[in-house]
Amino acid sequence: MKKKTLAMFVALTLTSGLLAGCGNAEKATTSTTTETVTSATTSDSSTNTSESGESGLTLYGDVNMDSRVDITDAVLLNKAVANVVTLGSTQKKNADCDADSEISGNDAVVLLKFLVAIIHTLPSAE
Repeated sequence: MKKKTLAMFVALTLTSGLLAGCGNAEKATTSTTTETVTSATTSDSSTNTSESGESGLTLYGDVNMDSRVDITDAVLLNKAVANVVTLGSTQKKNADCDADSEISGNDAVVLLKFLVAIIHTLPSAE
């Protein structure tokens, strides 16, 4: 329960603009392909790993499915963890940022760490 509360606090802090000056959230963008090979895509400040699965492409962190990983994904993930919104199957796969096959507050924490460049790849067990 503490992780869920922490994730919600961090997301609210980020959305209120207190950490917006970090600048990494806007630079953490990726591109995707439809190939069936594992690939890494690098942006200016971070790396996000994409891997193809049986049901298509998984872009970890891209919860809103706009082909970018940014703060709007963290906000949507926190809403899903709080049961305010329901995610579709592809969104759930993208939201599993710690690769434990569950959507939880820890996924939100991992995504936020990625956005502020504490970690550099997704999924991450940190």
